[in-house]
Amino acid sequence: MLCAISGLLPTEPVVSVKSGHVFEKRLLFKHLELNQNRCPVTNEELDIAHDIVSIQTCTNLKSSTLNPTPAVSNDILNPTSIPTLLQTFQNEWDAVMLETFTLRQHLEKTRQELSHALYQHDAACRVIARLNAENAELRSTMETLSRSSVNGTTESTKDVPMESVGDPQVASLSEVLLNKVDGTQKTLAKERKEFKKKIAPERAEKLQNLATDWKVTSSHTWHESEKPGVLSLAINASCTKIASGGVDKRVQIFDMTTQQVVGTLQGHQKKISHILFHPTASLLISSSYDKDIKTWSLDNNKVQTDSLQTLRGHQDAVTMTSLHATGDYLLSSSLDGNWAFYDLHRGQRLVQQPLDNSNERSEKALCIEFHPDGGIFGIGSSSSGLQMWDVKSCSNVVTFEDHAAPVTAISFSENGYHLMSGSSNGIVHLWDLRKLKTIYSIDIKSTENAKSPGNIQALSFDPSGTFVALASGAQVLIAKELNKSEWSVVKSFDDHKANVMAAEFASDSSFLASASMDRSVKIFKQP
Repeated sequence: MLCAISGLLPTEPVVSVKSGHVFEKRLLFKHLELNQNRCPVTNEELDIAHDIVSIQTCTNLKSSTLNPTPAVSNDILNPTSIPTLLQTFQNEWDAVMLETFTLRQHLEKTRQELSHALYQHDAACRVIARLNAENAELRSTMETLSRSSVNGTTESTKDVPMESVGDPQVASLSEVLLNKVDGTQKTLAKERKEFKKKIAPERAEKLQNLATDWKVTSSHTWHESEKPGVLSLAINASCTKIASGGVDKRVQIFDMTTQQVVGTLQGHQKKISHILFHPTASLLISSSYDKDIKTWSLDNNKVQTDSLQTLRGHQDAVTMTSLHATGDYLLSSSLDGNWAFYDLHRGQRLVQQPLDNSNERSEKALCIEFHPDGGIFGIGSSSSGLQMWDVKSCSNVVTFEDHAAPVTAISFSENGYHLMSGSSNGIVHLWDLRKLKTIYSIDIKSTENAKSPGNIQALSFDPSGTFVALASGAQVLIAKELNKSEWSVVKSFDDHKANVMAAEFASDSSFLASASMDRSVKIFKQP
């Protein structure tokens, strides 16, 4: 046992009842005398009579054996005697030990203050750099507007974001953009016939053993353990990479071939709410509770702190994003009760609209998704409404009100006419967009496979439109289409230990991935 002050073996050891630390008795008493009876380690107030206990050592031996120092009479203790000199040296040594201990404490405190100051300085530099960049961008935009005004033309300002605090609608969509959206919608709508006849059956064939043979084949925990929780995931078009966004503010890129994390994206200031891969470009899009949307280049497998661009405009957390079928435009939903439409190539916000009856921001947009053809999109709201919006007119064309709780997840089927929505009370509705009504409902709490039913955190159709993965509580439930008007939960994966926040099928139907608040990302497939 070593003295907590000097670091040496004490000759008169005592122990603090409050902290359990061992001290040299004379050093401790001197420290208490100089520091208002405060413990040198914990700074707690100590009562010498009750909080300090002597430690008895070698009680079976006589004290004369351990300390053979002869008694010294008082009459020879004078300034020139050896005992007095030794006592003086001892006092000086004690003072040095106390001063050294105090200096060590001050040094550690100074180190912590210096580290905090350096962190604040670094954060301030980042903020200054960002503000300078935004200032330069605004100056450039103003110069462009000025030149256009002088030349008497407005063509170059059609897609320039014109931020307006009072009016949530930023601008209207250009005719060129609308023609592009309309052409894409018509082309993809024609391809649906081929999808129903050939593509969908082929994809469904790959999942025929899902309910019986599929199981967890790998589990990964690549996010920080200090801030556990994975809130979103995405699978790229080639099914070779998985991305996950966590509470730790990071996006991790995992290579399915090498089974290694090949990229880390860190630039958001708060937890990640949603991520998605671009289907044709080497890009990843992330949104966060810091109100920002960032696009990242995936050409280099490394740690990245600087995104390609940051899309702003929302006044509260961005809850979800969705990419248009052209790959050129992005939708976002936010807790501020608005949705926004962005041009990815220009990095501009073209339109921003509030949900119906949300002018006072009482209604929140919880989820959003484009229809596969790109002509319409759906929004789930906190007021239990499921709204359908037309891209061309930027207007709400219909609102489904069958839910009795906030709509937390939606997913369009690849067949083009089915939409599934889930709410926080565990109810799932399947909608027929041709008839604009519910054709089937599932109450997760009443299914025999639901062991820990809870909110519907996420849901996702498989590529064939025959299966759907439901994230409910700590489970991943698989529902299957039995006929045109009936679905049933056929499988439950109970491998997670906390709420599952995301579940998604690979585009080639080769596996299913899920992410949970237990910090894990799990891969399910047939062994």
